Amino acid sequence: MTKNEILVRTKRKLFLNLYGEHESVFSGNGVDFKEVREYNTNDDIRHINWKVTAREQTPSVNVFNEEKQISICLVYLNSGSLEFGKEKQKKDTAIEVLTALSFATINNNDTLSTLFYSQKEQNFLKPTKNKNRVDINFELATDLQSLGNEIDYDDMSQYVLNKLKRKSIIFLIGDFLEPLDLKLLSSKHEVYCVIVRDYAEEDLSLLGEYDFVNTQNLQSQKLTIDKATAKKYKQLLIEHDHKLYKHFKQCGIHYEKIYTSDDSIAKLNHLTRA
Repeated sequence: MTKNEILVRTKRKLFLNLYGEHESVFSGNGVDFKEVREYNTNDDIRHINWKVTAREQTPSVNVFNEEKQISICLVYLNSGSLEFGKEKQKKDTAIEVLTALSFATINNNDTLSTLFYSQKEQNFLKPTKNKNRVDINFELATDLQSLGNEIDYDDMSQYVLNKLKRKSIIFLIGDFLEPLDLKLLSSKHEVYCVIVRDYAEEDLSLLGEYDFVNTQNLQSQKLTIDKATAKKYKQLLIEHDHKLYKHFKQCGIHYEKIYTSDDSIAKLNHLTRA
């Protein structure tokens, strides 16, 4: 799918409805009145409520809900295994997701930052509302070399925690085949995980002898796939995913699995509106 096709479909289908009508959990200088409370020395004297102060004979101030500006960070997890796909590579679907979310964020006038990560930072783009970020994200992801990379989730989480100073919505985009722990990251930010997969990697239906190349370390190995091997592999992947989903639920992380054959924009719409 070309960049323009992604943008056209995103305009029609994808709407970021993440905070919706929720009040901000932070107090600030927004326009929505929240409450009146007793004045303290850290308060702005311009917010003193003189009527309540006179009535109660105690200095009191108006407190307002903070203006609802959403900061969104897209994290593209550039693992070598994204280079896999029977008819369409997982990398292509991951780029569709990245581009669609970039456009929806900017179109919604929210602040967007982008991180490309494997074992370490490959590129970090500072927060912006500039529409050029959509094109830049698409081009960077398209040109990025994936083979030979694996994801270090601990380092990635710590990197994001150090970079993002204010509470943000974070989208992690990858195939999530490595062990991970997102407990600390999800305790500080609101996290959404987009799991990109291909049906062929979840069900080894073609039996026989093959030359396999490990997309993360590029080592090759000759393997024979028989019915018992295929069954064992499928069971291990099912167990991995069950553990993954359990971890997401324990951490309050929203997630959606998108296969290379799926309508990625429709699946994103379901995730952001869930």
